[in-house]
Amino acid sequence: MKSKTLAQLYADLDITASFSRPQVSDDNPFSEAQFKTMKYCAEFPDRFESMNHAGAFCRDFFDWYNEHHRHSGLRYLTP
Repeated sequence: MKSKTLAQLYADLDITASFSRPQVSDDNPFSEAQFKTMKYCAEFPDRFESMNHAGAFCRDFFDWYNEHHRHSGLRYLTP
């Protein structure tokens, strides 16, 4: 999607490139909010030792995020 020929084709056809799903304008803010919560949690490591370490961290994090974290957008309830 970033090749010069495709970019030129878009320009020639007056098309603006978009990488979001059609008719959905709010995917990115939710993903960014979740990622910021993950990145700034106290347990987030400076570096993952391996893919297994990253997977284990993410499993624990998403369990906490979905089952225990109080979401301000949900009146401080869990999903």
